[in-house]
Amino acid sequence: MNKDVTITARIDGELSDRLARLSTMQGRSKSWVVGRALKSFLDAELAFAEAVEEGLTDMRDGRTVAHEDVAARFKARFGTCGK
Repeated sequence: MNKDVTITARIDGELSDRLARLSTMQGRSKSWVVGRALKSFLDAELAFAEAVEEGLTDMRDGRTVAHEDVAARFKARFGTCGK
């Protein structure tokens, strides 16, 4: 099990007020809300960054699809390709 750590962050007053409001509404501590928010943010950002890296690796290794093929697949599925 990972050990909890304490971090310090400087945030503006408006954000602090919003954090306090949400923690009160949810009956949770501000620390809990920040932890959940940070986890959600990191999950999304890491997933995006990993997908970009995977795409770049595919591109470097020649695993690509021609634009015309993508447009044809899109048109077949949705009836248009945005033109």
